[in-house]
Amino acid sequence: MDDKIYLKIDNDVLPVEPNKGYSLSLSDYDNVNKTEAGTSIREVTRVDIPSISVSFDCDAEMLRDMRKYKSKPSVFVEYYDPSKSGDLSQDEMYVKGYSEQMLADTDDGGIWRVKFNLEDLGNV
Repeated sequence: MDDKIYLKIDNDVLPVEPNKGYSLSLSDYDNVNKTEAGTSIREVTRVDIPSISVSFDCDAEMLRDMRKYKSKPSVFVEYYDPSKSGDLSQDEMYVKGYSEQMLADTDDGGIWRVKFNLEDLGNV
């Protein structure tokens, strides 16, 4: 991995990079209604709502940190957004769909694969 930072949770840098455990999806929040004549009217309330898929391998110490994040009601996230000139965007998010899998058993607790999504809380 190069030295570029793609993702931080509460100031902890996560070992991810594009195509290797980091995927950013942007969606819009809209409301579509039909008029009496059958014409659809779309009202967009929010655009570019982030959802981040995360997957990486870690040791037992980092695994303990990840478990702390999943039980928090929210976490402060800084993430790479290519539309922001390479700067990290900031958002309040929560951890959803957390899973962990042991890849190797070692004397110091093993090597683990952690997967989860970071979802936007909608604070604007």
